[in-house]
Amino acid sequence: MNMKHAKSPCCQTRIRRFGGRRRQCTHCNKTWTLRPKKRGHPSIRIPQAILNKVFLQNYTLRQLFSKRSHVDLPALRYRFRQALHRFVARPCPQSLPSGPLILLADGLWFKFEGKPWVLYLAALKSCSSNRAVFLDPLFLPGAEGASKWKQVLDAIPAKAEKRIRAIVVDNLRGMQLLANRRGWVLQLCQFHLLLKLQIFHRGLRYALRGGPVRKEIEHLVRSGISLPQGPRFTDTMKRLHRLSHSECGTIRIQAMVREFVECIDYYRSCQTYPQLGLPTTNNAVESMGRIVREIFRRNRAGSNPRSLLLWATAFTRLRPKIVCNGKNFNR
Repeated sequence: MNMKHAKSPCCQTRIRRFGGRRRQCTHCNKTWTLRPKKRGHPSIRIPQAILNKVFLQNYTLRQLFSKRSHVDLPALRYRFRQALHRFVARPCPQSLPSGPLILLADGLWFKFEGKPWVLYLAALKSCSSNRAVFLDPLFLPGAEGASKWKQVLDAIPAKAEKRIRAIVVDNLRGMQLLANRRGWVLQLCQFHLLLKLQIFHRGLRYALRGGPVRKEIEHLVRSGISLPQGPRFTDTMKRLHRLSHSECGTIRIQAMVREFVECIDYYRSCQTYPQLGLPTTNNAVESMGRIVREIFRRNRAGSNPRSLLLWATAFTRLRPKIVCNGKNFNR
């Protein structure tokens, strides 16, 4: 619409010229400029290259300060924080994989003022690929649980959630219910299960209660998650069932064996659904968590929950992909 007779914004009356770039209201004589200039010192924006050096090339700000002698260290830190805020404030740039997806998730524990906080990392992997793409993490107070994981799953983009076919997580309480409600195949991490049963073979302490039996249990559990359906698998599960209700070491080991026998189907989903290309562990997400911790330690970052989430989000956006091979990956 062509405003031939524009009105003043203050009184909605006629406007008269009041110089080259200024106008005046004929009713209240208020003046204003047509193209106001930005006031203050021009902002100095650090390019994204400094974020790549800190997050991807393992530089610290003190090392960059030695190469930027014309900028003081406090000023460099301030400009880095501003660049970090601008980068995280943008929309998430990750391009999600195509086709059916597998969700890999894990929680990273922290503590602030004596209270637990968990950084929830989630990645999406295509069933036909060996690359997983990370989503923006969530940082929630309190212990890890089903209610918190529900918030993480609800934060997944709706278009991607419709294409998820399976989820790979640790054996946490409530994850079976969350997977069943969404119709996802649940694959429990086999690595964490075997890690609890491992015995150091150098200087084996048979004086420890259940030492020799733990070695047998570890062998039976490895057979239970790898053997195909058949007589050997049936005999292995029967033996584990008998051991779980007898004196097979400590109470914790007995409870672990009983839990494994009850959840055996979830540990063997990679064999039950070979077409999904499920990985047997979520170590890809755990390795990302270790890298995030190393960045916090090296740069002395993450002093508060807001700062920790800011750094973790920036790192997962700058390094969004990680290798995650399925069980039947041909090396």
